[in-house]
Amino acid sequence: MGKKRKPDGYESYDWDLPTWVDASFDRTTPYTEEELDLFVEDTLERIRDTAAWMNLVDRVGGEEARRVLRTRLIMRDENARRQPRH
Repeated sequence: MGKKRKPDGYESYDWDLPTWVDASFDRTTPYTEEELDLFVEDTLERIRDTAAWMNLVDRVGGEEARRVLRTRLIMRDENARRQPRH
């Protein structure tokens, strides 16, 4: 098997490690609208049957609860203030 070609500037990187271990691979842009949609759907799949979610839906309705969830995900994005969201 051939040797992996390492991009310039990564001579010291251990290519046997997953990329999430190295901070140089960290995302530096805000989540896209499509990524946010996926995060909302994934999160809803995990929390839909929880008391907290059901209480929120009872208080504000389904659509507003979904907007609250989306807003919370955006607030957790450390890159949200770096560039305008498209």
